[in-house]
Amino acid sequence: MSSRSLTAPADHAAAGGTLVLALGNPLRGDDGVGAAVLERLAQAGPPPGATLLDGGTPGLETVLLLQHCARAIIIDAASMGCAPGEWVRFRVDAVQMQPADPTLRGTLHSAGLAEALALGAALGTLPGAVVIYGVEPEAIGWEPGLSAPVAAAVRRCAPRSWTN
Repeated sequence: MSSRSLTAPADHAAAGGTLVLALGNPLRGDDGVGAAVLERLAQAGPPPGATLLDGGTPGLETVLLLQHCARAIIIDAASMGCAPGEWVRFRVDAVQMQPADPTLRGTLHSAGLAEALALGAALGTLPGAVVIYGVEPEAIGWEPGLSAPVAAAVRRCAPRSWTN
């Protein structure tokens, strides 16, 4: 899995600044909400000192994207039982690991953001501040494009305030 930066090359480590990290797959409907927020930020001009990075689908390698920055803001679709398009702000300690899929026992294919954050905490490589914004999806399928409520949520978001 490769990641792509929407600003300068992914050299956020040297700056020690804020990393705005989108997770998800834009080819899977509302799972692409993070990428849509990054595009909106890129069009408006990234906040000062922030690096925008599309991290794709999360796995344990996400911990490598988070090391060396002072602060990380992560945007991802999250099933939280809210209305589609609703934003919820989480701290790292609120993200819970999901029960392992028994068909994947003995592999790392079920590792996601929670597992990457736990690994980063255990290794002492997490930024001093990590904030996660989850957006409730309406539809995650095999078609690109956001549902109407999630697209409206992207238009309403105020990303400049995230780095304050």
